[in-house]
Amino acid sequence: MKKRKLFIFAILLGLLTLFISFSQFLSPSQEEMGKTEKDFSSEQALEYLKEVAKEPHPIGSPANKRVRDYIVKHFQNLDIPVEIQTKPVKDIRDEKKAAEIGAEHVENIIAKIQGTSGDDNAVLLTAHYDSETETPGASDDGYGVVTIMETARALKQMPAPKNTIYFVLTDGEEQGLLGASAFKDRGDVLDKVSVMVNFEARGNTGVPIMFETSSNNLNLVQLYKEIVPYPVAYSFASEMYKKMPNDTDFTELKVTKKSGYNFANMDGVQAYHAEIDRVENIDAATLRHFGSYAFPLVKKYMMMDAKEFQALEESDSNAIYFPLMKKTLVVYSEKLVMPLMIVLLVLTAATFFLSFKKRVTQIKGFVFSLLAMMGSLVTIFIFYFFLIRLSTSVFYGEILEDNLIMFGTYDSTILTLMVLLAIVFCFFFAKWISKKYGSTNFAMSTQVLWIVLAVITSFTYKGISYAFTIPGIISLLLILPIILKVKWAKALYHYVAVAGWTVPCILLLAPIMYLIYVALTISIAPIIAILTAIITFPIVAIVNWLMAIDDDE
Repeated sequence: MKKRKLFIFAILLGLLTLFISFSQFLSPSQEEMGKTEKDFSSEQALEYLKEVAKEPHPIGSPANKRVRDYIVKHFQNLDIPVEIQTKPVKDIRDEKKAAEIGAEHVENIIAKIQGTSGDDNAVLLTAHYDSETETPGASDDGYGVVTIMETARALKQMPAPKNTIYFVLTDGEEQGLLGASAFKDRGDVLDKVSVMVNFEARGNTGVPIMFETSSNNLNLVQLYKEIVPYPVAYSFASEMYKKMPNDTDFTELKVTKKSGYNFANMDGVQAYHAEIDRVENIDAATLRHFGSYAFPLVKKYMMMDAKEFQALEESDSNAIYFPLMKKTLVVYSEKLVMPLMIVLLVLTAATFFLSFKKRVTQIKGFVFSLLAMMGSLVTIFIFYFFLIRLSTSVFYGEILEDNLIMFGTYDSTILTLMVLLAIVFCFFFAKWISKKYGSTNFAMSTQVLWIVLAVITSFTYKGISYAFTIPGIISLLLILPIILKVKWAKALYHYVAVAGWTVPCILLLAPIMYLIYVALTISIAPIIAILTAIITFPIVAIVNWLMAIDDDE
């Protein structure tokens, strides 16, 4: 009966943790936007989008020139000086590539609101206004274009900024970052820019994420946390992005060594570079969320003084950052990664030493438990590897570029079922391992995997190390009183121990699993299943261990 209560407690707590954590993936409503929405109107931005994304408008096409003229006229109507930077495509790549593209010139739109203190420490907002040949590009990069257009309109209703603001809408991004490459010629602009903000899209829905920044970004990210009311940003996303075959205009511009942010939404990948990327399929909440980034950031940076910009430039550390829930972003220096890992290793040494010394854990049972657990993870991976391929054939899943797999409207349902199935597998494997080799041995063996992953990521992928190091430290701290058999580590403490294993694991790792799925689609299900097992095994193990202790007493 006690065991059942602990399991029910763990399940309910896990679901509550998921709900709290995943609130970060909800874009702000119009009511939540409050004053910002009165200044930056997402409804007005949507009206611009109806014109920008009326039809496909790749570089060099008549539709592209229509969009160019529409954007230029918008700035002219706002009394914002605007110019068109023109450069032959053959001078950016070569004549053969220019012939393949079918456009003679790239045409960037550059608008400027003059600052009262001169052009030094200028702010640059950028997005690309061209689309792929088969799509109107309502999200890619219509979201970014109209976010900038509406930000410009809102800023013109305010007193003149202290620092100059540049709005750059590039051309030819879809054909190889042509506009951004050409814009690097404009030293007269870039030499005066202190911070850049780029807007992109890899789907037509979902929250925009700050997925990339310039280097030594600790002060930059801390400022972002303070300024933006609904921040969604992951240091691990930058690590993952480096492994993906994608580039943005920011890729070209960051070689200037300027401070900068790169934003994009990633959900709705079925619309990426697809014919369905139309205005009728856009997500108004996503567009509103872009506005909640752009307008507050510009308002802050356009009034900053030279000392504040200097502080950004003097930052000598990268940041580790992640949301805990909606509106709550955790930021700390990458310099803490190694000290945290050392704390984890010291706790590991102490915990396992006491566990073996007091014969709570037996070496033989521990080793076999660890091997059995690793074998079960391999089994789960192989099963899901073939299950995905079988499902693709049976349910006619669409295989996109880069081996992304889509099942249409059933994607989320199929993923949920696969996660639940992985949890069921884990319960059966955990029950078998605990019974054969002992619940205590199995519980201790589950910690090894977290510790190993924490150490590996601390050396290689620091941006994601927190997801393993923090839960590892918390779980070991909670295990020590149980191993030492202190008097108060009973009854109610058992619920504390279960909560200490359940909450940090789900709170920190589950959102990463979701974002990996969003970025790489259901093709990544074998990895999702393994991560599900990594979370589930310790929870089941601690419950079995605690119940074994109660039975002994």
